[in-house]
Amino acid sequence: MPYTINGQPSAIAEEPHDQDGTVYVPYKQVLEALGGTVTWDNSTKTAAGTVGQWTATFMLSADTADVNGTTVQFPAPSYVDNGELYVPAEFFHNAYGYNVTANGTAVSIGV
Repeated sequence: MPYTINGQPSAIAEEPHDQDGTVYVPYKQVLEALGGTVTWDNSTKTAAGTVGQWTATFMLSADTADVNGTTVQFPAPSYVDNGELYVPAEFFHNAYGYNVTANGTAVSIGV
C-alpha cells in the first residue's frame, strides 16, 4: 500500500506519482484520510481544505495557498488529472504541519 496516514496503511484509490522530482498526491482523498474536509468552487477553480484548526485555500495551478491568513508556498503548482486535484505531498507539511516522507512509490503523512 503506497500510503501511510498517521502510522496506519491507508487505502487511497489514486497512486502517488513523481513529476520532475516532486511527489504528488490526490488532495481530497489524503485530506479526508487525515480527518479533514475539502470544498471545491468550480467557477473560480478554488479548493478549500480544513483539518483541525487549519484551512488552506488555493486556486488550481497556484503555487501558494492562504492558510488561516498566512501565505504558504507549494513546492510546485497543483493540477487536475482525470477529475482529481493533485498537490505536492510536501504541501501537507507546509499547510497543516504534518510530518511528510515521500518518494515516487510511497508516501507517509502524519503527526
